[in-house]
This record gives sequence, structure tokens and C-alpha cells, in this order.
Amino acid sequence: MTTTPKEKVLESKALIRFEDCDPFGHLNNGRYIDYYLNAREDQLRDNYNLDIYAHSKNTGQAWVVASNQIAYLREVNFMETVTIKTSLRWYTDTDLLMEGQMTDIKTGAIKSVIWTRFTYIDIRKGGKAQHPDYLKQVFSEVALDGEGKVDAYFEDRVKELRSRALALS
Repeated sequence: MTTTPKEKVLESKALIRFEDCDPFGHLNNGRYIDYYLNAREDQLRDNYNLDIYAHSKNTGQAWVVASNQIAYLREVNFMETVTIKTSLRWYTDTDLLMEGQMTDIKTGAIKSVIWTRFTYIDIRKGGKAQHPDYLKQVFSEVALDGEGKVDAYFEDRVKELRSRALALS
């Protein structure tokens, strides 16, 4: 029996709402994270059949955000529809690194990039937990850089994406 390979880069659209913008009509820098997290949650459910809330309710384990790094490359405006792409860069027994890119829906130009590191915890014990084998199997199918922390820096990734964008223009 063959199975269809899972998409590694997931994407969805988002409309930038008035209440999320600053007085200049630009997406408030603190709200980018919400757009990325909401998109990733929906994408996991829709593409991998992984409902993170049902998972935490059934297992008592969940992911918490351990850190964020974000680069704002171009403005995002009120009532603009953007594409949000997310992917799993790497994973370990207890951590995940998600990359998100917010892009212009018409040109594909990258407006922002985020790396979010998640730590898997046991909610009842309040400490780190080990990813079960069935989750590590999914991670192994979709992680761009594979298992183990990759020796890469966020700033280098942003430079790579910027130079790629310049080459396309």
C-alpha cells in the first residue's frame, strides 16, 4: 500500500483585520505572531489531521511557545489578504522549530519571516515530555531539515530569503 506524501510547506490565506493594525494602517508587530499561530493550527488540522487542542485534551500533553524570532521585511496593510506559509524545520524528542513566511498574495514577495520554537510538555506534571513515536513519524515525513537541531541562524535564513527575492526581481 502506498501513501501520498505529506506536503512539507503548508499555506493558507489571511485577511488583515482593522483591530490588528496600528494608527498607520499597518499590521501591529505584536499581532504577526497571532496570525502565524492561527494559520499553523488550522493548517495542521486540515493537512495532517492533527488537532492540537484535541491532542492536549486526550493526552494531557501540548506544545508551548519557547521562543520567537521575527523579521519584518515589508509592511502589511489593513484589509490586505496575505498568504501564510508554514513548515517544520527540525524536531527533537522534545522540541519543534516552525518557520513561517507571510507573503504578498499577488507577487509572492516575502513580507515577514518567523521562527517559533515549541517545547512539548506534560500539562499535568508541568515539565517537558517526549514526543510519542507516532508524532515523530509525522515529523520525519515533513521536517525540512530533519531530526535534531540544525546549526543555522535566523539572521542567515533571512539573508537567504532576501537574496532569493532579489534574484527573482
